[in-house]
Amino acid sequence: MCKKNLLPLTLVLLVSAFAKADAPAVKVGYFNSMEVLSKSSSGKEASTSIEQKRLGFANDFKTSQEAYTAKVKELQTKASTLSVAARESLEADVLKMKRDIENKAKGYEEELKLAANQTQERLFRDLSDSVYEIGRAKGYDVMVDVMSGRHYTINPDKVDCSTEIVSAMDKKHDVTKVAQADNKSDKKTT
Repeated sequence: MCKKNLLPLTLVLLVSAFAKADAPAVKVGYFNSMEVLSKSSSGKEASTSIEQKRLGFANDFKTSQEAYTAKVKELQTKASTLSVAARESLEADVLKMKRDIENKAKGYEEELKLAANQTQERLFRDLSDSVYEIGRAKGYDVMVDVMSGRHYTINPDKVDCSTEIVSAMDKKHDVTKVAQADNKSDKKTT
């Protein structure tokens, strides 16, 4: 596990360690989302699907590129023997093929990005649902992804420290106000 990924887990453990003595212990589970996604059937299937789509695009692009290269060679070899009108027509065909290939490449890239984003959204939705399902089944209060640092609060009522934090902040605020008042009174007497 990376050190930076341990920070959220450490924070959860520290909060639970310093919680009120009468508060129930917080049960924390952890997992590695990259490992889960690479080993799960849905993750493997998604990866394979995206790779097949990419390969299909690459093969189609290669075929178009080869046709373009052949057309350019045809133009180069026949240019001197063609009439001006025939040469200009062939040049226009070559230019159109080049533009079509560029547009096709851009379209493939956009389509692949869209497919990857949609697949990623579906996988992370499934991951999140599974994390909550396992967290509840095993009685965890919090689940932490050690890869991303993201945490999933399974039992929010048990781990909510908002009231205690408000009290601590109010105490700090009161101490700061007293210190400021003392500071002002010291300045007046000098």
